[in-house]
Amino acid sequence: MHIDNYPQWDKTKPGFYEVWYLKLNLPTKEGLWLRFTTLSLKSGLKKVAEVWGIFFDPNTLVTNQIKKIAIKNTCSLAAYQFDKKTQKIEIEDCFFSENHTSGSIVSHGHKIKWDFSFEPNNFTFFHVPKILNDFKLTKSTVCKPNIDIYFTGTFSVDDKTYECNKTPGCQGHVWGKKYANDWFWAHCNAFGSDVAVVEMLTARVKLGGTVLSPKMSALFVKIGDEKFEFNSLLDAFTIKSAASPTDWKMSAEKGSVRIEIQINSTTRDFIGVTYETTDNNLLYCYNTALANMTLSYYRDGKLQKALSSKNTTSFENVSSQKSPYIEVLL
Repeated sequence: MHIDNYPQWDKTKPGFYEVWYLKLNLPTKEGLWLRFTTLSLKSGLKKVAEVWGIFFDPNTLVTNQIKKIAIKNTCSLAAYQFDKKTQKIEIEDCFFSENHTSGSIVSHGHKIKWDFSFEPNNFTFFHVPKILNDFKLTKSTVCKPNIDIYFTGTFSVDDKTYECNKTPGCQGHVWGKKYANDWFWAHCNAFGSDVAVVEMLTARVKLGGTVLSPKMSALFVKIGDEKFEFNSLLDAFTIKSAASPTDWKMSAEKGSVRIEIQINSTTRDFIGVTYETTDNNLLYCYNTALANMTLSYYRDGKLQKALSSKNTTSFENVSSQKSPYIEVLL
């Protein structure tokens, strides 16, 4: 397993959370989001490990809404382990390793089961500027050890099985003493026949744990063989980002290159889930795997490439504010 996926928590100190997540989009538009998590409250009164499964099916309507399922299994820390010899993060019968994940979740009358292999990436994209981490000015770290991977295997939701044959997706790692105050995140590597990857984040954090920062952004774009990383401290404050619960525009420039991205979605495509913070508060996460994205790449002011995705972009917004329009399932 890549070192950037190694657990950062020693299972003893209170006030820490850690997340490993994987997501994919089938050519038929169904989306799956898996989440391995640990949480220790600052009070020391709660220490748990969880495995989440979230599924989106735009091809099936349930009471005029697309089919959406969100379930999780919660267990004690005794069921969570990481062995450097086996290179596996394990929570009960679910595991995630360098190139393989397998498991099952049963809850609320639903079952999600999966078994995937993938070829890991050979680099990691870090969203938080290095200088902020070095001086410990933020309370969490976000990175993508596998920003552009392809899953092979199967997963099933209740009684239906889905085949994956080089199905596009990603895998990320997040950890720290405290979640960001609020954020918008998106990812897409399913642009039809075009080879491209987009990873974007805009967040506000408590600097030093007390002062709320201005919006800070990070962007990764790969188009064919060209790769652009906007994750310096200067980038964090100069990337232009304007987002609403269902739409997002971002633009970034570096030298002769300009990237413009637009995301749009509808509220019916979202699932609402809650994140419990280390200080025992709640954040509301509204996530969809079914957003649309347009990507425009300019060099010296001339358009080089224009790409689009249809219902294959993951997009989420998270804050302490609960939406009146989206049902919270977890």
